[in-house]
Amino acid sequence: MITEVVGAYLDHLAVERGVAANTASAYRHDLRRYAEALAESGHSTLDTVTERDVAGYLIRLREGDAEHPALAAASAARAVSAVRGLHRFAAREGVVADDVAGEVRPPLAPRRLPKALGVDEVRRLLAGAVSEDPVSLRDVALLEFLYATGARVSEAVGCAVDDLNLTDGVVLLRGKGGRDRLVPMGGYARAAVEAYLVRCRPVLLAARRAGGRVRDSHAVFRNARGGPLTRQGAWAFCGRAP
Repeated sequence: MITEVVGAYLDHLAVERGVAANTASAYRHDLRRYAEALAESGHSTLDTVTERDVAGYLIRLREGDAEHPALAAASAARAVSAVRGLHRFAAREGVVADDVAGEVRPPLAPRRLPKALGVDEVRRLLAGAVSEDPVSLRDVALLEFLYATGARVSEAVGCAVDDLNLTDGVVLLRGKGGRDRLVPMGGYARAAVEAYLVRCRPVLLAARRAGGRVRDSHAVFRNARGGPLTRQGAWAFCGRAP
């Protein structure tokens, strides 16, 4: 019986794999639904299930039916992972001859574009950094830089002085996995970054040198003690802005 194999697989996950309780509960729900669907299609054992049956079940998960609404891609992916795991377990234990679900792939969750700040939100951020002290001017430069280039915070804080070309108004952003790209900077960002580099960054670096630490002076954006600004430090400022 399919339900007996499902029970054995869930026991295997709990005892031998040590999966979290929430994961086990989700798999139990997914596999109960799968077993019911197979029974409605006339399958009482797993050895009669084909790859086409598994693929068809996936389609129904994504499209929905009269009894069940369509699942989101992430939920469907989890359900298909549970189904694939069940068939893999059954094949390994000799319950069935072949793993018919091995080639069935879960749906990819759609990639979401990051939500961009509106003009008013950017103005409020900049208003929260208006001051003449070095850290405030750095914050203005950082915000203008992020807004103009679309850089990730990690790319901004990782930017080195040699990556900037203010004459041509471009910056080399070093992304994940070595994916570098040359990005233009607008006039506001260029002016803010240049003002920071000339008037403020040397002041921050002087505090660093006073402590005898100058090896890491390549980073553009510095913290109040003169060290390289971290992602946490950048996010902390953004969180304080009105």
